Amino acid sequence: MLGIKLPHWRAILWGALVAILGVVLLGTVFVFSGLYNVAASARHFDISNALIRLTLRRSVEMRSLSVTPPGDLSDTRLARLGARHFALGCAPCHASPVSAQSPVAAGMYPAPPLLTEAVETWRTEELFWIVRHGLKFTGMPSWPAEERGDEVWALVAFLERLPGMSERDYAALAGTELAPGAADFTFAPTADTDRLVAACENCHGNAESAPVHPLAPPLDGQKQPYLERSLREYAANRRQSGIMEAAAGELAPEAIGELARVFAEREAPVTVKPGERDTGSMERGAAIALDGVRGDDIPACRSCHSVSTSGQFPRLGGLPAEYIMTQLELFRAGVRADSVYAAIMAPIAARLSDEQIRDVAAYFAAAPERGEEAAAR
Repeated sequence: MLGIKLPHWRAILWGALVAILGVVLLGTVFVFSGLYNVAASARHFDISNALIRLTLRRSVEMRSLSVTPPGDLSDTRLARLGARHFALGCAPCHASPVSAQSPVAAGMYPAPPLLTEAVETWRTEELFWIVRHGLKFTGMPSWPAEERGDEVWALVAFLERLPGMSERDYAALAGTELAPGAADFTFAPTADTDRLVAACENCHGNAESAPVHPLAPPLDGQKQPYLERSLREYAANRRQSGIMEAAAGELAPEAIGELARVFAEREAPVTVKPGERDTGSMERGAAIALDGVRGDDIPACRSCHSVSTSGQFPRLGGLPAEYIMTQLELFRAGVRADSVYAAIMAPIAARLSDEQIRDVAAYFAAAPERGEEAAAR
């Protein structure tokens, strides 16, 4: 046609191959030449920055499609639990309504964004995915215990409230002091015992105030050896909790012993009042706790979990039902299986049905430290 001969397909293939090899060669020369400045003080090219941001957003949008928020995130208790962790683990980099961003964090590139602004650009599901998995090349780490999505939702519940939050409202949620220049809560390893106890009480409560959320159980009256072991396992990542790993990891061995002693010497609380008890569920739970389920190879819970048994086994009487249920579900899912004692519980929890877990939790939540049998029968 018109005297023009179309190129042969082999010529086209060779031309494409040469072009690809040329791009690879130029890229190799560029990389090994060291011409690109990787200093944090040197900003990306505008086109590079735009491509990185687009890639990041599309990646988060796609991977968060399968995320479904659990229940009502407007629960103030859940937001309060998230606020306590935010003050400890997030505020130093991202700032808060009562504290400025750390100069070290501000010098990073990219610098951690102020979350009062960033939260408004991401959907709830996207916030969950980012907090849980972190972001490459930004300094944003993944949640220390990725399996604990329940903890991540607590932080998201708080972040949803953060835009426009006043200093006073933040201080109330996070448990920080409202004062000029007040810093967020820190779990300082050099703090004395009284300050560390107060830091623990900020989430777990005491005789005057209840825990901020059932996922932060009361520690008063718990067995000392169990408390010590739990803190050591959190610090060593043998017991998974993104919230507790941050706190326990800062503690010196002697501080762990002192904290366990202080809480163990206190009187155990009663968290469920008589009028709030589900009698039917308690009675079914009592049968499992006191006698087990022989046909399903489920031993009696109280053969290990009572006041008079080994100090390595926790006292369950009086603990919140939601906390007991969550822990049994973590055992059943294999999330808690990395320590010797967890390996004992995991196969037992795997044989419990959802209803049995609810009933056992209802029984122990309504049972004080002593007289558990009388409370259920």
